[in-house]
Amino acid sequence: MPKGTPGQYFLSKGVAPDALTERLEQLLPLEREVIIARALGETLRQIGGRHGLTAEGVRQVERRALDKLRGGSLRDGVEGERFRQAVEQRLGRPLEQVLRRLPSPQARLVLAYARGEPVFSLASRLGLSLCEALALRDQGVARLLGEERGSRAGRWIELKAMVVAALAQRPLTYGELERLFPMSRRRLTRLMQELVAEGRAEVGDDYPFRFMLPAGGAGYKEGQTSTS
Repeated sequence: MPKGTPGQYFLSKGVAPDALTERLEQLLPLEREVIIARALGETLRQIGGRHGLTAEGVRQVERRALDKLRGGSLRDGVEGERFRQAVEQRLGRPLEQVLRRLPSPQARLVLAYARGEPVFSLASRLGLSLCEALALRDQGVARLLGEERGSRAGRWIELKAMVVAALAQRPLTYGELERLFPMSRRRLTRLMQELVAEGRAEVGDDYPFRFMLPAGGAGYKEGQTSTS
């Protein structure tokens, strides 16, 4: 469990204070929630109880977030592009058209996220603090993925959409899915069973078994294989 102030926590983890604000906004919502909770002194078990994760799953999210905050694996635009694909696949329309249903400030923030653009400068132009801008953006992202952020059902819908977006990139084994989306094997099994039952994913015949989009789904080309 982290000791001292949030600032001391980040310093102890090798995160430079001058890069913290900009890099926090580039984390996935779950990564940001976990890392802030850890900095405030919450245990892995406490955080996991809120998000339906094991303690080890929370630890993996924390490690991934710290790696990004140190600058080790930030990939501008990758998560935003996955979000765009998930929304457009779910609603069957370009994201720019879908954003017309959102209030103007929120639509601009969500579009910036989809483009991989930083929120810091946009927040000041909109007359918002960084925290206000991030909260407004995350609410819009969750809404477009199916349900308002905060409820267990909303997080489940968002997680399923993110998995489908990942499958649009390439077929994935259970092990690869666990590394991308840390959770218990039981929970992951349930999630994939639901996606298959809904016709949003299917399982290949070759071992190791890989999940993929149904034939005709947008994403990787037929015949393309994944590498473990």
